[in-house]
Amino acid sequence: MLSWVIRKLQNTVDFSAYGAECEILLKHAVNSGIDIINPKKKGYVLSGKIIAKKYKKLRIPARKNGIKIKIIKKNGPYFFIKKNRIKIGAASGLIFIYLMILFLNMFIWEINVAGNEKVSENEIILSANESGLKIGTLKSKHDIQNIEWDILTENDNIANVQVNIQGSCANITIREIKEPEEMKPDDDIPINIVASRYGVIRKMNVYDGQDRVAVGDAVMKGELLVSAVYEDRHNKLTLKHARAEIIAETDYVITAEFPLEQIIEKKVGIKAKSYDIEILGLVFHFGNSEKYKELPKETKREKLCFLWIEMPIYLTTTRFFDVKQNTVTYNFEQGRDGAYSLLEEKEKEELFDCEIISRKDTEKVKNNVYIVTAEYVCLMNIAEEQPIESDIPWKNSDDMS
Repeated sequence: MLSWVIRKLQNTVDFSAYGAECEILLKHAVNSGIDIINPKKKGYVLSGKIIAKKYKKLRIPARKNGIKIKIIKKNGPYFFIKKNRIKIGAASGLIFIYLMILFLNMFIWEINVAGNEKVSENEIILSANESGLKIGTLKSKHDIQNIEWDILTENDNIANVQVNIQGSCANITIREIKEPEEMKPDDDIPINIVASRYGVIRKMNVYDGQDRVAVGDAVMKGELLVSAVYEDRHNKLTLKHARAEIIAETDYVITAEFPLEQIIEKKVGIKAKSYDIEILGLVFHFGNSEKYKELPKETKREKLCFLWIEMPIYLTTTRFFDVKQNTVTYNFEQGRDGAYSLLEEKEKEELFDCEIISRKDTEKVKNNVYIVTAEYVCLMNIAEEQPIESDIPWKNSDDMS
């Protein structure tokens, strides 16, 4: 078995010698101590196998005796590697890269923090670093529970911490303590309640201050509704921060305009691309993005993988698009639909907290614009705060007795 392995590992060549006296090579080989393996002679052709480095010793006597000698086949590791050196080099490179990625994937190369609002990201990362969770450290050396406990105890505003290590990335997710809303003290300026618009009062909820109107009264914009000046039963005047909810029936108008001819920009193709490669915090930029920064763009950031292994490398691809302006013309029906869609959006935004009693719509086309006007009758809170200045003593109290 061992001799067979040795023979297979030897570098040999199969040769053929052509000539009337080709057997002279056998005599020369014996005299020179050269072993010809399995020599065979058939007619004027001598064939056999010889160790590669001794093949040259047969060429000189062959040439002197007019014998033509030729290599038929090359055998052994040296010839195999030489023949497949490109493939072997590529395979070796891939294996090296694979092993290098496996090695790098054993370490932490990125720390992400999510869920923080009050506590800064730097404070959380600093606490993690003090617990041993740092960039460039081995993943296997980290005790997740100890890291979570250290981050939790070092930051008073954190209620819960979760640390997850995925690939070469450590993700820290925190939940902060929600403090009860503080009772905001009243402003140190007395406040009147006035009407923000005209209307007929339908409901009043006065929480502080002296009411100056009643349900059923018609009021104008700016009229005093609830006064900050309060007179107690002893005829003593004090100032308060008036608070009230005054619901009035009032008119409201919303107008929506939809041009029947519009210029629309459309992406027609990719003008250019730029790439940012981030490796261990270092960013390498490729492409001239400044030249196309005015164009519409799309950005995609992804983590690179080799086979199924995530690498600590991020690729950000930015695509810049060519834009073509098209003039689109709408007919009256399309313009009407567009105007009403805009009207509904405005209604939700402006009258979201109002009760609509009635609505009357009018439509017209002017200067190639479809216009829809909606006239509402609705119930709306018209209470508006208005600071005042007075020499009357200021009392920050809800006690109206």
